[in-house]
Amino acid sequence: MKLSEFKAYCLENKIPIITDEALNFIQELIKEKDVKNLLEIGTAYGYSAICFSSERTQVDTIEYDEVRYNEAKKWVNHFNANVNLILADAKIYEGLNKQYDLIFIDGAKASYQVFFDKYQKYLKPGGMIVCDNINFHNLTMDKTRSRSTKNMIKKLGLFKTFLETTEDFLTEWYDIGDGVTVTTRVK
Repeated sequence: MKLSEFKAYCLENKIPIITDEALNFIQELIKEKDVKNLLEIGTAYGYSAICFSSERTQVDTIEYDEVRYNEAKKWVNHFNANVNLILADAKIYEGLNKQYDLIFIDGAKASYQVFFDKYQKYLKPGGMIVCDNINFHNLTMDKTRSRSTKNMIKKLGLFKTFLETTEDFLTEWYDIGDGVTVTTRVK
């Protein structure tokens, strides 16, 4: 099976995957910044991890859902990808022992701040934290009735405010896919 067929399989099974535009943007960042170690929060079926990995770029990816983890394992093996799968809840996982050139956050949107706070200590000097789907379909509180969606929108809004106002990090905002941020430590 080709990568394009794997992508179609994910979409047919309603597995959220990165947009082509965001994928291409991040792949260019990986090349431009010579990323050797990448940590991904939120694996799903492993599509982005497989796409980000190469002989030069090793990806560690954390997934809490066992069904998705097992599906990702099948695909990582199929593509012989340079990907290390970790079955764990990223909010509480304590098993990392290395630094990363790039941390890619694409897990539960309501937990972006938790992930950012927890994993920034694993970022190498000069490294980047990239967040995908930062705009979440431009959904606003008045466009939803769901309490859980409203809570997620509120938490994502607070995280965006943090990115805009923190003095420890500099964030660049890109209108790519559903919104991408690239954040680097300045202090």
